[in-house]
Amino acid sequence: HMETKMTEVEERRFKLLQKVYETWLPPTPVLKNRDIDIPNGMVAYISCSDVHDYKYNVRIISYDDFFTSEDNFEKTEVGEIIASYESLEELVIAGWMLD
Repeated sequence: HMETKMTEVEERRFKLLQKVYETWLPPTPVLKNRDIDIPNGMVAYISCSDVHDYKYNVRIISYDDFFTSEDNFEKTEVGEIIASYESLEELVIAGWMLD
């Protein structure tokens, strides 16, 4: 297992995300990544149950389903996984950050 050193910026992003996992706020964090194009009209996020279970899956669903749908909890729980990581560090080093 190779030790990966995070940059200061990554360290800050990591701490922000770590707080989300500890407090569950926001319950369904929205992410962005300057190296990965999220399709137009889609939102990248981590589902509520993944945060709760300390899983690091980046999912996408449509903007409308995420922000305006009545049953958005059900919809966000089954969004398509576009990236999966073993740890929060890996997720951050891959370029993901809170939006």
